[in-house]
Amino acid sequence: MSSLFSTLNNNNNNPQSTPAAGATSTPAGGISLISGGNFSQPQQQNNAGSTLFGSLGATSQAQQNPASTGTGLFGSLGAPSQPAGSGFGATSQFQQNGRGLNGALTNNANQAGLNTSGLGGLGAQPLRQGLNGDLGNPQQQQPLSDQPQNGQNRAYFDSILEKGRKRAHDDNSLGLQLGLGDLRRQMKRFGGGAQEGSPDVVAAHYLLAASGVDPGAAIKDLNSFNPQVSRLDQTHQETVDTDVETYLANLQTQTTLSMISDGFARSVRDFDNFLEDHVSMEWDAQRKRIYQHFGIKPKEEPVNGARANFASTPESHGTFGRSRRTKGAPLVGSRTSGVPGGSVLRRTNMQKSVIGSIGPIGSTNQTLFADVEKNIEKNGGAVAGPSDAFQREKQNRFIEKVQSLNLARLKKQKYPILHEFKSVVRQGSEQHATDVISAYEALAEIVQESTELESFSDRNSVKERQFADAYLDDAPNSAKSRQISKLILERSARYLEKAFYKEVETLVAKNPQEAKLGGIPNVISHLKAYIRLRISRKDLAPDNTDLQMLGTDYVWALVYYLLRSGYVQEAVDYVTENSVAFRAIDRNFSAYINDYNARGDRRLRRELQDRMSSEYNQRLRIAPENSIDPFRMACYKIIGRCDLGTRTMPVLSMTPLDFMWLQLVLAREIIRVDEMATDSYTLSNVQTTVKEAGEKSFGKGAQGGLRFHSLWFLLQILTGLFEDAINYLYTFHSVDAVHFAIALDYYGLLRVSDPTALDNDFMTYTTRGLPQISFGLMVGYYTRVFRAANAGAAVDYLSLICLNKDVPGNSGRNQVKVCHEALRELVLETKEFALLLGDIRGDGQRINGVIEDRMELVGLADTDDFMRTVTIQAASIADDSGRTTDAVLLYHLAGEFDNVIVIITRALSEAIAIPVGQGHMKLQPLKPRTNGLESDPRDPTRPYGITDILRPSTRDITLGVGASLSLMSLDDPVQLAAGMTLLYQGSNMYFQKIKDANWAACQLLLKMHEAKVRVEDQRWADAMDIIIALDILPLTAKGNASEIRSYATKFASLSQAVATNIPNLVMWSILCCNHQRASLMASKYGGNEGTRLMLIQELRQKNMDLTTYTSQLRYRFPAHIHEALARAQSE
Repeated sequence: MSSLFSTLNNNNNNPQSTPAAGATSTPAGGISLISGGNFSQPQQQNNAGSTLFGSLGATSQAQQNPASTGTGLFGSLGAPSQPAGSGFGATSQFQQNGRGLNGALTNNANQAGLNTSGLGGLGAQPLRQGLNGDLGNPQQQQPLSDQPQNGQNRAYFDSILEKGRKRAHDDNSLGLQLGLGDLRRQMKRFGGGAQEGSPDVVAAHYLLAASGVDPGAAIKDLNSFNPQVSRLDQTHQETVDTDVETYLANLQTQTTLSMISDGFARSVRDFDNFLEDHVSMEWDAQRKRIYQHFGIKPKEEPVNGARANFASTPESHGTFGRSRRTKGAPLVGSRTSGVPGGSVLRRTNMQKSVIGSIGPIGSTNQTLFADVEKNIEKNGGAVAGPSDAFQREKQNRFIEKVQSLNLARLKKQKYPILHEFKSVVRQGSEQHATDVISAYEALAEIVQESTELESFSDRNSVKERQFADAYLDDAPNSAKSRQISKLILERSARYLEKAFYKEVETLVAKNPQEAKLGGIPNVISHLKAYIRLRISRKDLAPDNTDLQMLGTDYVWALVYYLLRSGYVQEAVDYVTENSVAFRAIDRNFSAYINDYNARGDRRLRRELQDRMSSEYNQRLRIAPENSIDPFRMACYKIIGRCDLGTRTMPVLSMTPLDFMWLQLVLAREIIRVDEMATDSYTLSNVQTTVKEAGEKSFGKGAQGGLRFHSLWFLLQILTGLFEDAINYLYTFHSVDAVHFAIALDYYGLLRVSDPTALDNDFMTYTTRGLPQISFGLMVGYYTRVFRAANAGAAVDYLSLICLNKDVPGNSGRNQVKVCHEALRELVLETKEFALLLGDIRGDGQRINGVIEDRMELVGLADTDDFMRTVTIQAASIADDSGRTTDAVLLYHLAGEFDNVIVIITRALSEAIAIPVGQGHMKLQPLKPRTNGLESDPRDPTRPYGITDILRPSTRDITLGVGASLSLMSLDDPVQLAAGMTLLYQGSNMYFQKIKDANWAACQLLLKMHEAKVRVEDQRWADAMDIIIALDILPLTAKGNASEIRSYATKFASLSQAVATNIPNLVMWSILCCNHQRASLMASKYGGNEGTRLMLIQELRQKNMDLTTYTSQLRYRFPAHIHEALARAQSE
């Protein structure tokens, strides 16, 4: 075959025989080189789609339109309904319009829309073409001279193809006929002749390209076609075994494949069971959280006890259906043996994690509370926090302060928490730091915290939780509630007065020329200088305002600023010194201010207050505009509490802090029945006023950025809105909010919610409408950033949850429970068992863990079983995850000494099971124990913790940088087992709690390991003596069948750990016998010949006894053991 189409004949007599440009365009049917369908659509009569292997093996129906014809190399191979008309078709009759192998191609005008490809036709048509068949109109085809030859070639190839088909389905054929490869060579031989650059090839390429077919791509597809595809469907026949060796080899192969298949199936089952028992245990709780997140209310549990959709799943049922797994007996005290509290992995009685999942670095701004997320969206998104490096540095400084706080609490010492936390914020350069520092100072003024007092024995020393009893009183009109409200009003106002005077001194010092400070350096001189500074800047009062003067002093402005600074006595002295002038200006003011100063509650007598209010209202109503000094009206409003309906002074330029101070000095905490309704203005009214002003000034869209956020926080602290302040600050600066909340809670000025509530909100409300903070979850979630790297610091934070154990009712007890739950989750998550739960020295002395050192802080008694429960759960987790040293340590700390022996026995068995000469098994050693972040004052390079401070005698426990002398730091299972057994042997307290069977198994494995070491050292006689001393193998039976049978019977009573290594023990015995016998046989001239022969015979008898022993325990030993015994006997 010289080319794809050998000849292209154009009928010149037919004016439409020349293809037009548009006639050869790609039809709607499209062309595909590899396709499996017939593109000849009935509604498109002149279009046909053909593919390279269009209808291979397909049973197609003939189309009625001869112009819509597809031809192909394998056009209808295997189609039973139509005869094959392709080049390799096996048809018995030729079609009328068929063409030979080298037939002509005639392009007719009626076939201008015909779509052809390189080799292929779609569908089995009545009109079939050869390999190079004619695509012309059958009525206009001309006879060719080589048609008889083409018929012979067609018959030849048809016969070859028919024989190939028969051979393909004849398995008994020897394959002597031509295959498809031979056919391909025959095709090339018959098709040779046309060259690549001949006009016929060019014309054929032109026709194919005009039809949208790439001949080169078609040839590549043909070359890549696998001629063996027709044989893929044949089923594999089993080979006939002609000899025993082939049969055994095939049997071994089938057995191996069956074992592999069973292993895969078993692995799949085990994995499914693991998923069902471990992974799915959190699914119900996770589903609840998802539903709560989207606001979908789950169905409640029915009253009759039937399980609801979201009820907890019993242990006998998996989350994804009924569990079919039958669990084995767990270790005593393990997590599957009925430990209270539910599952270990956060399936707690709380139904939610207390400490949250570990978050990435810089995730402190990511909230886990639903209401905080809404607040972030409400306020236009969270404020971008500082860099991760700065945040970590700030957190580390706070960690040091919290650890120092807990240390002082353990020592019963005073700790100025507000001043210490303020120093951390002061070291930062954040924009909100100024207002947060002011908030710490305001709170310190409220609680009267002092850095000078160091002992609680001092009278003025403020104690831990000192204000909790009064602040947590829900009764609004109780004496305790009025007392704490009065304290907040007075001391917040006092802080603002001190802060104002400090600002006055700063401004005067910065502007000495404008202030012109002179005279006696007292309060009055500083305030006069401040007024002169404000006058020079023209911001003391609005323009055209009449300010009264006394000499060179602005008298009313000076009195006002004395009151604003809190120096009421100085104001009285100033008025008294200038009594003559004041009598001329205002003859009653001296009596007003003196009575104001004389009364402790800053309340005028009723007749004076009524007279002052009357004068204030009269001047305000009658006086012309700008004729009254605004500072005079401000003094009247402050002293006489005039016109409480208007609590602002719009004429004066007031800052938010000035406005806040005015509200505080106007408010009074009194019994409402003793006061007129118009004169009632309490702290609750101030809080309402501040909230209304805050919504307008600091809500969404407020200008001022971070400065305004922190300022609003400061104002809330000043008015006693502590919970609202923490909630607001947590939205923008969670680190500062958490530590400020800790400071508030330390003094009892924070109302906390019940941690067992199902609400996922940061701030909720009591039944009386009072706000409360989810303190336990807030602290727990805060530790998720650093607890993986610093678990000890996380314990210090979580222990602060128990500050609220004095809360009345069940809420206080629940606070202790959630603290314990958080510690439990911390232990199981971080796996810092030695650090958190304790350690043991090589001599068995116990080292307390961080939690145990803080038992007093977390509300644990010495008799409490919390530590044991957590330790057993952690031990179970460590054992399941393969952390042998951790499991041994934890079970020892929990007093489960028998479980310790079981674990080290299993580890010994695994170590002995390693074949001789292939190395030794290593355990994952215990994490090095470090003791906190502080440094030893005698050696700053050595860190130590609270344990070292409280018990100096334990300093010898550590070496270097807090490294542990723990027995669990070993990585060799044999050394670990030897150390633990030696420890338990020396104390009856340990030994009496260990089962005899487990102890015996451990001792046997230790001796077996000793024998293995002798075998590795090629000390055959010593190894044989040790093996005989084990009394497990019949090495002393001397052919006694009953004794051998007794040893075989004893095999069933051995523990699993020992029985697993019996094959290794047999192999070591064979090696010892063989090498000893070879040594004796090599020493023929060593002396006593009779003894030598007797020993050789005894060694041979030992091998025979081992053969008998293994034959009685069929399927208990691997094949190489039997082979070794057979080889030993043959030698």
